[in-house]
Amino acid sequence: MNNIYDNIEKFINVLEHSEKIVIAGHTSPDGDAICASISLAMAIKKMNKKPIVLLESYPDTYEYIAGKDLVYTDDYNKIEADLFISVDCGDKTRLGEAEKVLSKIDNTVNIDHHISNNNFAKLNIVNDKASSTSEVIFEILNMMGFIDKEIATALYTGIVFDTSGFKHSSTGKRTHQIAGELIDMGVDSSYIHTRLLYTHSLENSKVLACAIQNIEIYGNKAITFVTKEEIFEKCNANYDALDGIVGYILDIKDVEVAVFLYEKVDGLIKASFRALKANVNEIAKSFGGGGHILASGATLNMSMEEAKSKILEAIKDI
Repeated sequence: MNNIYDNIEKFINVLEHSEKIVIAGHTSPDGDAICASISLAMAIKKMNKKPIVLLESYPDTYEYIAGKDLVYTDDYNKIEADLFISVDCGDKTRLGEAEKVLSKIDNTVNIDHHISNNNFAKLNIVNDKASSTSEVIFEILNMMGFIDKEIATALYTGIVFDTSGFKHSSTGKRTHQIAGELIDMGVDSSYIHTRLLYTHSLENSKVLACAIQNIEIYGNKAITFVTKEEIFEKCNANYDALDGIVGYILDIKDVEVAVFLYEKVDGLIKASFRALKANVNEIAKSFGGGGHILASGATLNMSMEEAKSKILEAIKDI
């Protein structure tokens, strides 16, 4: 185990001396951010503390995850807390509106697994060898002894999401050991795999069809995109329907690097990078983003055509 976990005891001590606790995931939260944040909040509640979770809206795919009552829906300006915990976020700017809450709180903790994490908190528990932040949270909660079936279900879901069903290279021996322990706690692994990996909405299928039609192949690299008109008007969908598209593109035969772009309503272009072997984290960092070696993302303030052109130039030699 990475010796970064030496900080777990320090973290538990911080929790014991805190009462009102904020837990925040990154903007446009994915399955790992959602499940890691909520599972940690459910465990902290068992300590008779007062946790709240700051998350932007997320897909109803995760409606079976308990603890939704802990997600804060009021004005962030009203929040007063003793401790701020960032979860699954490599940089504080990725916290979105929650960064304003972070700036007002002295005690801060950063729990993550991204290689691009810049250790921005007073206490950092960052293991870039872990498959997911949910795996890191498991190690913390396992030491605390606070994992029940509901928490186990959330953690297993986060791990399955971030490993895409245990297929990513970040999936290690420890990941499988943890998965086994969670199943022993009563997790319905078959339901979770089906729900996350094989169940798709009609809107998701329509947006995927648009992305497939827009694919451009350059040797072993593939790039595709969807515009906001395609998402909202042609497909009658929303951003929740974009999950899994970049992974589908990477699964095309002979493709080793995949890029998926989509247009945000404010004119920004979101880019997701995936690779079989190439270091796409360096590409994402060159555009102000980051993530993992084989899976990263960035936001570009430019037109779709300009974004495509610049990204194609950046990936041509990797």
